Amino acid sequence: MTPHDSHISQKHYDTVLIYPKEKISIFEPMIPLGLATIAAILEQNNISVRIIDLARYRGDLVKDIRIWQPKVVGIGGTTATRKGSFKAAKLSKLSIPEVPVVYGGIHATFAAEDTLVNIRDIDFIIRGEGEYSFLRFCQCILEDRKEDINSIPGLSFISDGQIIHNKSERINDLNKLPPPARHLFSDKYGLKLDFFNLEADFIMTSRGCSANCTFCSASKMFPGGVRTRSSELLKPEIETILRNKDIKALKIFDSTFTAKRDHVHEFCSMIKKYNVKWECETRLDTVDKELLTTMKNSGCCYINVGLETTDPEILTDIRKRIDPQQLELVMDWCRELSIKVKVFFTFGHPGQSLTSCLNDIRYIRNNRIKIDFIATTLGIRIYPGTLVESFALEQGILPKNFSWANYSPGFTNFLIMEFGDSLILKQKGLSVIHFIYIIFLLIFNGLLAPVSFYRKLTLFNLKKILNIKI
Repeated sequence: MTPHDSHISQKHYDTVLIYPKEKISIFEPMIPLGLATIAAILEQNNISVRIIDLARYRGDLVKDIRIWQPKVVGIGGTTATRKGSFKAAKLSKLSIPEVPVVYGGIHATFAAEDTLVNIRDIDFIIRGEGEYSFLRFCQCILEDRKEDINSIPGLSFISDGQIIHNKSERINDLNKLPPPARHLFSDKYGLKLDFFNLEADFIMTSRGCSANCTFCSASKMFPGGVRTRSSELLKPEIETILRNKDIKALKIFDSTFTAKRDHVHEFCSMIKKYNVKWECETRLDTVDKELLTTMKNSGCCYINVGLETTDPEILTDIRKRIDPQQLELVMDWCRELSIKVKVFFTFGHPGQSLTSCLNDIRYIRNNRIKIDFIATTLGIRIYPGTLVESFALEQGILPKNFSWANYSPGFTNFLIMEFGDSLILKQKGLSVIHFIYIIFLLIFNGLLAPVSFYRKLTLFNLKKILNIKI
C-alpha cells in the first residue's frame, strides 16, 4: 500500500497537509517540496503528518479526513492553483468543521487579506517562510495553548472583525532545515531530463533571487538576497534520492543557482562523484566560461536562462538588468562546452509594442541555431506581490476592488494558450488579435517548442483528465 492508495488505513494523524492540482500541467509532476519540508520538521518534533497531493490522490477527501481526525489541516499552492486550495479548505471544513485550516505559500503570502475576507473556510494564513511558524501553530493546537497562536510570526487571521498580520520571520540559516520528507510520497512521480530522456528527480540548493524583476515576487517572498544550503547537508538528500530511485539526472530548481560563485564550486565538487547529469536555472550576468566549464565537468548538461525581450527600454523597465549580447556570449560558450540552453521569451510586458515583439521574433529566428529550446509566453501573468500587479492597479487595468479569490479568467486566456486561472495583463497597445498574430508568426517560423514537447504535454494531461494509462 502506498501513501496515495484510495483504500487507506484507519490511522489518525496530528496534521494533514494538502497540495492542489493544476488544471493543465505544463511540466511533469513533482512532489510539493515546500510541504515535504514542513512535514520533515513536524516529524522531527514528533508530530504525525500525512501529505495529500491532489494530483496523485484518488480517494474521498471528506471521508478520509474524518478517518484521519487531524487536529490541523495545512494547505499549500500557488496563484495558478488557488481555486484548488480553496476547494480543499471547503472539503476540510465539511469533514471536520472545528479543525483549523491554515493556508500558506506564495499566493497566500501576498493575497492574505483578500483570501481571509472572501474564503471563510480558511481560518489562518502563514505568510513568507512558514516552516517553523506552522510547527509552532501545530504545537499550540496539540498542547492546547490556543492563546499563544496570536503571537506566531507571519500569521494572518481575523479577530473581532479586524485582520491581524503578525510580522513574518526570515529563516536566516537554511542549513537548520531538515531534508524534505520524500518518504511520505509514492514512487509514481516521474521526471525526465529534457533532450536526454533520462529519469530524474529534483532538489533545491538555495532560496531567494538577487534580482527584482517586475513580474516575479521571489525576491519579496525570500527577502534579503540569496541563501544557500551547504553541500554537506545536500549530500545525504541526494544519496537518499539515488538509493531509492533509479535515476541518472537531477534538476536544480533554485531561482538562480549561480547567484553565489562559491556555492556553485562547492556543489560541483560534491556532485561530481555521483556521475549524474544535471540542469539549473541561471542569470546571464552570473556566469562566465570558467564557471560553465566547472559546471560541465561535474555533470551540468543543460541551463535555463531568461532573456524575456531584446528591447533595451523594456529590459530596463522590468528590472532585468541584462543585455542580449550576454546571451549570445553564453550561448557560444555553451555550444563549445556541449551544454544545452533553454531561453525564455515573454511577449506583452508593460508598455511593450507590437513592433518590439516583432523585433524579438526576428532575434529568435536569427539565433535559432544557438537556442536548443525556445520557451515563449504570450502575455504577462500578473501575480500578487509583483510590481506588475502594482502597475495594473495604478493604471486602472485592474479595478481597485479587484479580488484574486473571485477572479475567473475569460475566453481570451484560451486564445493565447493559457488554460489555467492566471490573470493576463491586458494593454491597449497589444490586443488579443496581436497575440494571435504573434502565435502565427512563431508557428510559421518554427520558433515554438519542439513538437515532441507538445505531444508529451497533451498525452500527460489526457491521462490525468481521463485517469487512464497512455
